[in-house]
Amino acid sequence: MNHLILNRDFLLPDDGWYHIAPLGEFSHAGAGVIQVIDQEACIAMAARFAADANIPNFPGLLIDFDHFSLDGEKRSEAAGWILGLENRETGLWAQIRWSDLGEEAVKGGRYRFLSPVWARSDCVDLGDGRVRPVRILNAAVTNDPNLKGMVPLSNRSQESEFRSQNASVVDSQTLNRQANNQGDRNMKAVIEKLVNHLGLAADATEALILEKLGGLLSVTAVTELQNSLSALQGKHDVLIVNLKAVEGELVNRHLADFEGIVTEKTKGFWTEQLVANRQGTLTALAELATLRDTASGKQHETGAESTTRKPLHNRATARPVPPDQGNASPSTGSGSADGRAVKIRNRAHEICAAEKIPFGVAFRRAEREVVGGGQKAD
Repeated sequence: MNHLILNRDFLLPDDGWYHIAPLGEFSHAGAGVIQVIDQEACIAMAARFAADANIPNFPGLLIDFDHFSLDGEKRSEAAGWILGLENRETGLWAQIRWSDLGEEAVKGGRYRFLSPVWARSDCVDLGDGRVRPVRILNAAVTNDPNLKGMVPLSNRSQESEFRSQNASVVDSQTLNRQANNQGDRNMKAVIEKLVNHLGLAADATEALILEKLGGLLSVTAVTELQNSLSALQGKHDVLIVNLKAVEGELVNRHLADFEGIVTEKTKGFWTEQLVANRQGTLTALAELATLRDTASGKQHETGAESTTRKPLHNRATARPVPPDQGNASPSTGSGSADGRAVKIRNRAHEICAAEKIPFGVAFRRAEREVVGGGQKAD
C-alpha cells in the first residue's frame, strides 16, 4: 500500500526532485515478470540518462498523464519533462520541470504519484522470471502506480517518515547505521565500475584513478571534436561533388575525341570504362582508332587502282614551275602537307604532356585542331 502524507496545500519541493522508483521487487502481472529495483538498477538508469543527456538538443524524458503516450488512440500531452536522474538510499529520484497542465494537476492534488516505464529490452534477465531495468524510457503521473511504496509527488519534506506498512519502527541509530552501510556499498559499486571502465587493476589507488580521470576528454572537448568532424565531413562531401563534375566533363571530352569509335549504343559502356580505368581505356580506344584508320587507308588504295591506272609521268599535263616559286621547298612551306604534319606532331606532344593521355589520343585531337583551324597549333 502507499502511504500518503496528507496536506491540503499539496506543496511541491523547492528543489524540483521527486521519488520515481522505490527499492524492492515488484510483480508485473501483464508482463509476467518480477521487477528488481535495487541500487545496481538505479545506478545504471542514472548513468544511462546522464549519457543520453550529453547528446545535443536532448529534450529530457517525457512525463505524460496515465501513460496515454503508450496508446496511439489517446492524447499524449506532456505533464512534465525529466531533466535529471539520481540514485539515492530510497531508490531513484528525478528532477522534473512541469508543464502548465502538469503543474496545475499536481498542485491541485489530481495526481499524487509517478509511474516509470522501461522497455523489456532495457532490462537484464536475472532468471526465474526476475528482471532488472537499466534504462528508464519515460514516466507518467498517476494515482495507481505499479511500484507500490513511492513517496507522493507533493509534501516530500517528511520523506524520513515514509515507511512500508509492514515495516517495523526502528530507532535513529539503526537508521543511521543502515544508511551508512548502504552508502558504502553504493560507493564501492561505483568505484568498481569506474576502475573497470578505466582499465585499471581492482586494487588501484585513489591517486591513480584521479590521474586517469584527469586524462579523459571533457564533454566540451568531445563536443568540439564532433563539431570539427561534422565540418570536415561537409567539406569532404562538397569536394566529392566537384570531383564527380570534373570527372564527368573529362569523360565527355574523351568520348568526343573518339567520336567515330564510340557510338550511341556503346557510349554507356565506354563511359563506365573511362571512370574505372581512364588510361587503359584511352589506350584501347586509340588502338581501335588506329586499326580503323589503317583499314580505311587500304580500302582507299585498292579502290584507286581499280578505277584509274595512270603512268608515273604524263607530259601532256605537265606544267612548268613559275620562276617566283623556284626557291620554295615543297616540304617546308607553311601550307604544305609536311608543314601541317610538323604542327600536328608538336601540338600532340603539348597535349600529351599537359593532360597525361596517350600520344595517339593527343595526336587525333591535334590533327583536328590544325586541319580545322590551324591557329591552336602555333
